[in-house]
Amino acid sequence: MSAITVILDPEQRQAHVRRLLELEGLGDVEEDTHTAYCPISLTNTPDDLKAYLRTRQAVLADRVLAPAGIHAYDPGSAPFSPDRNLTTRPDEVYTTDSGKIASARYFTGHHLVPSTGLGIELEKAKTLGRVSVILADRAIRVSRMQPHRTIYLEYTNFTDQADEFIPVFRLLQEFEPGIGLNGPTPALLGFERGSSRIVDLEELVYQEFPQLQYHWKGTVPILKVRAENPDLFYEHREPAADDRATASRNAPR
Repeated sequence: MSAITVILDPEQRQAHVRRLLELEGLGDVEEDTHTAYCPISLTNTPDDLKAYLRTRQAVLADRVLAPAGIHAYDPGSAPFSPDRNLTTRPDEVYTTDSGKIASARYFTGHHLVPSTGLGIELEKAKTLGRVSVILADRAIRVSRMQPHRTIYLEYTNFTDQADEFIPVFRLLQEFEPGIGLNGPTPALLGFERGSSRIVDLEELVYQEFPQLQYHWKGTVPILKVRAENPDLFYEHREPAADDRATASRNAPR
């Protein structure tokens, strides 16, 4: 283990996060240490892939998090899901989901498809010092743009291996999160309750569960998703009927 530098201990992290939330207009949000925000690809997900993603989300919530004593928040079944509601404004969705991420101690989900449901959400979780655990399928190559201070794990068959992930989350609950460096590398730190032990949580999980450690492999295939309506790229198309109506209403008189 490299030399650990503490930048924010648990109390300093709470004060730092409180200030960030106040700047976002979310100063009244409280962290629930037994809740996980579980991101899932929604807006750009092809219909024929949704069942696979929902199945893995259900296994994560019901067979991993619940036995570990953690409640899963699923944005896919929330009121603002694009499969249920397309009338809510983007600013409302951003504020609501930011609040949900901020109120959950853990941030965990699957990185499987190009539109992951993880981009902005994962950066938000990292900034707010959430305990982020990202799950990858060994058979699917994903983007190398993977933030620090995040625990990346992998599996071969998530349904069959679900029980292997329960002790990971039980272990994480023994620590209060902090922020710092492990050598020169940004690290999600863990402060063990009832002791003075400070660890790099990602490093600790890899030591305790080496069979789950994530390894990026450039030879693994990506999941290729085909666009069904590439005509949206055409620049000289007729505007949609509702766009014409809006333009008519907004035209100078």
